[in-house]
Amino acid sequence: MVGALLAAGCGGGGAAAPPSTTTTTRPAGPTTSTTVATTTTTTSMNQASGQRTVLSPIGLNVRSGPSTTAHPVAIAAQGTVLAVLGHTSSGGGWYKVRGTTVTGWISGSPALSAPGRFAAYASNAFDVLYPAGWSEAGTPGRGVTFQAPSTPDKVLIKSAATTAGLHFTAQGAGVALSGSRPVLACGVTTEMATYTTTGPLKLLAEMSLPVRAHLVLGVEAKLSSSAQMPLLLQFVHSLSFPAQACVGGPSPTSTGSGSATGAKRRPSTSVAVKTAKPVQGPTSTTTTTR
Repeated sequence: MVGALLAAGCGGGGAAAPPSTTTTTRPAGPTTSTTVATTTTTTSMNQASGQRTVLSPIGLNVRSGPSTTAHPVAIAAQGTVLAVLGHTSSGGGWYKVRGTTVTGWISGSPALSAPGRFAAYASNAFDVLYPAGWSEAGTPGRGVTFQAPSTPDKVLIKSAATTAGLHFTAQGAGVALSGSRPVLACGVTTEMATYTTTGPLKLLAEMSLPVRAHLVLGVEAKLSSSAQMPLLLQFVHSLSFPAQACVGGPSPTSTGSGSATGAKRRPSTSVAVKTAKPVQGPTSTTTTTR
């Protein structure tokens, strides 16, 4: 019996039953996953170099980004030279620029700035910027001629009491009206007429600006080709004169830095910009300072 009981005890102490497990079987089918895409908007900037000079008489906003909604960090005054760091075509075109103390973005509009350096002319009748290297001679009453250094291209600006005192091109043999376009000079909108000729100066352009009572300005250009029109418009976009319509221009009682004979200002070589509140645009609704 003892042997039988031992045998029975040994049988009761055999291998323990495996632990209970629960198996969940998923139905067969494809496994899918959802990925949330994140889109990041960036401005593509191309490398660029050189310099740009502010043409706008009321100055130009330097912004924190390439958009009119970006915060203005400074105002670059007319004549300020800025170093170009890059360019983007987005938003109508913007240049990344650097001044002495500020880096930011300016509008790429050719009405507000232009490549290269410019000299400055000042008188009681008008102020204007012109490309460095050009010469100037004359007086406002007789006409101030700005001459290109190596081509026959020239621009003449004259003051008179009435439009009768300005010279206008007459159509005739070898001279034909080719068109007209509205232009804005310091808040005043006027028409610029263009003529084609058979001479070496193949394009003539002229416009008149009523500044105030007994003061009218005439701008006349003789250009070697229509490709020089942007150069003429640089003169127009930088032009300022003593009238209320000229926002940011000389005050009616100011004589500027020159006399009526047209003493020159020193060309602007500074790349400094001043931190300030953004300037307001001209009174004309056809343009804004970006």
